[in-house]
Amino acid sequence: MKLGSLQYLCCPVCHEELSIDIRKQVENEIISGKLECHKCQREYYIRSGIPDFVVSQHLNEEDKKWMKIYDKMASSYDLFFQLISLISLGWELRERRKWTKKLEIKEGDMVLDVATGTGRNLPYIAEAVRNNGKIFAMDISMGMLAYAKVKVKKKRMNVELQRANAAYLPYKDNLFDAVFHVGGINTFGEKKKAIEEMVRVAKPGAKIVIVDEGFAPGKEKTFIGKQLLKTNILYLSKPPIDLLPKNIEKLRVSWVLHGTFYLMEFKKTKV
Repeated sequence: MKLGSLQYLCCPVCHEELSIDIRKQVENEIISGKLECHKCQREYYIRSGIPDFVVSQHLNEEDKKWMKIYDKMASSYDLFFQLISLISLGWELRERRKWTKKLEIKEGDMVLDVATGTGRNLPYIAEAVRNNGKIFAMDISMGMLAYAKVKVKKKRMNVELQRANAAYLPYKDNLFDAVFHVGGINTFGEKKKAIEEMVRVAKPGAKIVIVDEGFAPGKEKTFIGKQLLKTNILYLSKPPIDLLPKNIEKLRVSWVLHGTFYLMEFKKTKV
């Protein structure tokens, strides 16, 4: 965690300012320490450079279950997608680049990647915002973040990583020029609150893009659809349009990856 990122962070529960107690620092990088909320006095520890904002009392059983699953599968997850990319001659990576372009971000922007996993979206966001942009990326799984950290360091990306619950984001209001989420919302314990949080931290007029498993209408009746359902029931998930808050506009829903994933894009209203 860089010291300068403190100005963008807040308590994920009450959204108040945080103070910092640094225990180990190397140049501008805080390796270990503690963040404390000015209002509710909750404490959040920094370990191996990553602040941990997960509050156990606010984790429901669904979130706990998936957190453990992602921690266990972190290494195989990244390896699986590397294999998919190799077999498909980079198809998956090209799709991620297309989705990133829908964020309409430009050089110097500040972007949030929600549930970043092992950080497979980060190179494309970094490519768009350049060196003078800022990227924040969070995930509930420390195992996933460990792999994302390796990518960030290897590619020298300007990315700040945090462990957090998507329904309780540790960022101030109206902060980001764009918010991105790929994969995960179908398993969130508090989907509605997570979407509300994505909108809360976005600037007025900012673009928000959400992508996850979900068949296009009629896809489940096809041969391929039936076979995919045998491997993952989440393909029956629908775009969570009914969970969107009122302060959004220009909603558009489409299906990608041959109709197996939905892509929901919209903007936060300017008023």
